[in-house]
Amino acid sequence: MNKKKWITTLSGTALISTLAIVLIVNMVTSERTGEAKAADGDTSKKSGEKAVSVQVTTPTRRSVTRNLNMPATLLAGEMAELYAKTSGYIKTVEVDIGSRVRKGDALLVIDVPEMADELSQAEAVLKAKKAKVKQAQAMIETARAEVQRCEAEYKLKMITMDRKVRLRKENAIPQQQLDEARSELDVAEAEGKIAQTKVISGQADVHVAEAEVVMAEAAIKRLKTLMEYATPRAPFEGIITERHVDPGAFVRSAAEGSTSPLLSIAGDHFIRLSLEIPETDAPFVNPGTEVEIDVKALNGDPIKATITRTAGALKPNTRTMRAEVNLSNKNRKLKPGMYAQVTIKLETKHQAMVIPSKAIRVRGRDISVLVASGTVAKALPIRIGYDDGIWAEITDGLKGDEKIVVSANSVVAPGASVKAVLLGS
Repeated sequence: MNKKKWITTLSGTALISTLAIVLIVNMVTSERTGEAKAADGDTSKKSGEKAVSVQVTTPTRRSVTRNLNMPATLLAGEMAELYAKTSGYIKTVEVDIGSRVRKGDALLVIDVPEMADELSQAEAVLKAKKAKVKQAQAMIETARAEVQRCEAEYKLKMITMDRKVRLRKENAIPQQQLDEARSELDVAEAEGKIAQTKVISGQADVHVAEAEVVMAEAAIKRLKTLMEYATPRAPFEGIITERHVDPGAFVRSAAEGSTSPLLSIAGDHFIRLSLEIPETDAPFVNPGTEVEIDVKALNGDPIKATITRTAGALKPNTRTMRAEVNLSNKNRKLKPGMYAQVTIKLETKHQAMVIPSKAIRVRGRDISVLVASGTVAKALPIRIGYDDGIWAEITDGLKGDEKIVVSANSVVAPGASVKAVLLGS
């Protein structure tokens, strides 16, 4: 009986355990069914999400010009600082700042009276040297006359000698007379040689005197040149921009170590525009490259010009290349020192693929655009070339028929539902 009761009790316990297990399974199934329904509900909600209306455009082909914009300062076409070539006191100053001068105009006068005295002495020395030349030439003429006399005397003595030789053969004269004739002939020959020597010596004296004349003339020329330096003149047409001296001031020659200029002059009949081109753009800048120059002070239309010259090499310290533009300035409106904004046309690409710059998406190092692929936004990675802020050149990533999202691309994420509206429609 106890055994039967235990079996009955065990069967009741098993039944209760089975019911508990069934209840737990039903609860788990119910929770999973609820989660599934919730998930189905989310999916239904997502599939019913409202599409965002976006404007789209397709890539176009057009010519793209890459420009380099940089500031610049106008410089005088020619500039010079004038220094003293001779020392002395300033006698007069003929110009002031703003004075317009022509080439060769006297600018000031340096008083150098001692140099005038040196010039008078040099001219006197020259006069004496020329007189010495004339004296030497006269001595040559005298010596030549002496040579002619000696030659005539020698001929006469030779004739006399020949006659006395014949007479002596005939014993018509004594031997002593023949010996005397021979002696006189030898004397005439020696006197002729002496006269020839005097001619040669006279010619040497003339050469020396002529050389002394040349030296005296050079000394005079030097002094006259230095005296011309006492009146500095304008090296070219221009305007005086700086004046550093007044009458009565002592100035020292630059050759003696002076480093202070007397005046500064600027030639403004043409203007020189200097540009420092960065290394990356230097290969595209050459003589003839087009530029536009906007001189802010004139408030006029930009000046169109071309590069006149380039250095052809980069500066090692800045890695820039110097380029210059010459601008005609006949009306004198351009002033050295004016500020200008310069646009340099580096290169032009024809039939380049471009899209609006505002369509570009930059996320760190990733560059992409959103395209409307059906009703879904899709991100396409791209590579861009020149971007002027309005149009961007596409060098890789697009075929040309894509619908590029140009509006709301910052709020629309890839994968979002979109409704494409063609730009301009």
